[in-house]
Amino acid sequence: MKRHLLRLAAGLAAFIAASAPAHVGGLIESPTPSAATIEARALQLPLWVGPAHSGSWFDPTRSGEGFTLQILDDGSALAVWFTYPPAGSAARQAWIIAQGGRIDGDRIHFETVLTTRGPRFGPGYDPAQLQVIPWGSLDFQFFDCNSGQFSYTGPLAWGSGTRSIVRLTALSELECSGKRLVGSNGARTLAGLQQRSGGIFDVSHNGEGWMLEELADGHALVYWFTYDDSGEQAWTIGIADSSGPHVVVGDNLQPMGTHFGAAFDPAQVVSQHWGQLQIDFDGCDRGVASYQSGVPAFGSGTLHPVRLSRLAGNSCIEGAPTVPVGTWSAATTMPAPPQSEVALAVIGNRAWIAGGLSTPTVVKSYDLDADAWSVAADLPGGRDHALGVAFGGNVYVAGGNRTTPEGEQSVPGWRYYPAENRWEDVPQLPDVAQSAATTLNGYAYFGSPGGTIVQLNTRTLASRRIPPDPIIARDHSQLVAFQGELWMMGGRDGNGVEHARVSIFDPASETWRAGPLLQNSRAGFAAAASSTLLMVAGGERIAGQKGVLNSAEAIVPGAQFWTALPTMPIAAHGVVGVLYKNAFFTLGGSLQAATELNHGDVQVFRWGP
Repeated sequence: MKRHLLRLAAGLAAFIAASAPAHVGGLIESPTPSAATIEARALQLPLWVGPAHSGSWFDPTRSGEGFTLQILDDGSALAVWFTYPPAGSAARQAWIIAQGGRIDGDRIHFETVLTTRGPRFGPGYDPAQLQVIPWGSLDFQFFDCNSGQFSYTGPLAWGSGTRSIVRLTALSELECSGKRLVGSNGARTLAGLQQRSGGIFDVSHNGEGWMLEELADGHALVYWFTYDDSGEQAWTIGIADSSGPHVVVGDNLQPMGTHFGAAFDPAQVVSQHWGQLQIDFDGCDRGVASYQSGVPAFGSGTLHPVRLSRLAGNSCIEGAPTVPVGTWSAATTMPAPPQSEVALAVIGNRAWIAGGLSTPTVVKSYDLDADAWSVAADLPGGRDHALGVAFGGNVYVAGGNRTTPEGEQSVPGWRYYPAENRWEDVPQLPDVAQSAATTLNGYAYFGSPGGTIVQLNTRTLASRRIPPDPIIARDHSQLVAFQGELWMMGGRDGNGVEHARVSIFDPASETWRAGPLLQNSRAGFAAAASSTLLMVAGGERIAGQKGVLNSAEAIVPGAQFWTALPTMPIAAHGVVGVLYKNAFFTLGGSLQAATELNHGDVQVFRWGP
């Protein structure tokens, strides 16, 4: 593997390793569709760009240039094109950076595409000399997880064109085939949650930085986009034997010798031995980079990188989180009328609940800091068991059971503008009910009783349906985003019996796997997740021993089992939950199984200072 990766560096990421096997560790050199891609096609699931498309890509006929592409956790994309200047230029290398990529189905469109020049490499680097020059546009289209094409339109000297590309690198824990570092009960291990792939830079050196790719075979690939001693663009590429907190590139290379576009000749690419680079991370988001170059123009020095970008689907957890030790207390009861089976959405320190049994149009807002309630504008139509979510600073309510004439005739859902206290129709929202919704990587996801998930592009409002885990149905389940994946928890099976099953959907491979069983079978319960904690509480059972639950449990990153928490003072179902700072809030809910008996209780589990 290392031999192929060194050839990769010599020609920009093994673009000339055509005789290698199709799959060599983290290196993929031919567009072989994964099993997940084949299954998606069989189910007629449209191909959408996702976390697994992060990595390096190239045109095999043009060994020596290519892209590092990052699908970011905000739903946008970032790409850096490592290439060469047009014929006639005095520069020897070039890199083009594309930011704010707009993902739409199988395509990414970049309108902000830039080139730069100005600063000089080294201790005298002056970011005030940085010149940012608009370059043109860039578009990617993918055919599957491992192949696609790109089109570009640049300045006159650069021209335009369309080329085929294939995957070069698969990033650790973002492979098309699924997660590798998974524990015995299906949750990701801590080793799989310490990923540092992404962009890093020294804040005093705005305009240069590194793109780090931790590969699936344990190596790391590092691109350094910078400048030479004349202020012209320069870049290096190197392979480290291992990833993790210490990334050591013993032979950093600087390819040069050819030109962009029609003048490109892979036979002319010569990789100059540049020197050594070492990045020592202190935690997940910062570190120290030291370098020593044999090229006099670069010399040696030390820089202090911090994180610039975060990849969709990757997590980096520092330390080993533990389940908090806390106590329950009562907070301010919601104003009349009390609500249950509501839609919930949270923005910052404020939670909105909408609709519900016997309160189909009522909307309230709860200030989590002030422990204070206020009333908002009514829903345009009555709903109970609707799904709520927030994105773009607005609240969305989708689906639910229509319980008023206005609700029966209205669109599937609405958007609420908090600053204006008004609702408007959003016909693109899914018509689902009796589960929950969440957001992840710039998308909204809506659960359903059958376990199908509707994925909504929050920028275009286009949607697709993700088939359910076939193991079990999910009536009155809870869907949350946790550690870069979707956890579908509990609910009732096709016979109306509550269960404790957890199914985990990996957006990178688009596959389901079984997760850690809940300690208690439950439906209609509260659930919420943060980056280091997932909590559930309450719920009901209407099959067998009928009743309302007051049990609570939690799980943290790296754990394979749920931990029991102190019981809620008041058992409740049809209740919703919010994790905020060091507290888990449960809002409303009914006190009697299979019916509505609601006092509007707010119960809070608090821990820490």
